[in-house]
Amino acid sequence: MKNSFISLALAAALANVPALAGDSELPECAVTAAESHGVELALYSALMRNELGDPARDVPCSFFERSALVLASSLEQQNGDRWSAVSLYINGRIIPSDPAVDRVRALYEAE
Repeated sequence: MKNSFISLALAAALANVPALAGDSELPECAVTAAESHGVELALYSALMRNELGDPARDVPCSFFERSALVLASSLEQQNGDRWSAVSLYINGRIIPSDPAVDRVRALYEAE
């Protein structure tokens, strides 16, 4: 009985985790969100790893959809300058020499 309860609890917990897309560390819905908004997947992945940790915290697919939309908008506002767009995404404004942007850049370049 105890093992059945643990198995049911584990199955319920896993049911809320979005499925991973192949070798990517992002769930399928995150990859789809990035693609649908024309966001470079490597940049989006690095930004999400910075935002959610590694391994990533469990978040709903709507988070990935909103994040991809905001990043796409930031990239457009910054005429494709990815690091200014990341600063705008993270801070709501561009901060020169931002350590958070440096972390995302290091993750991006490591991929």
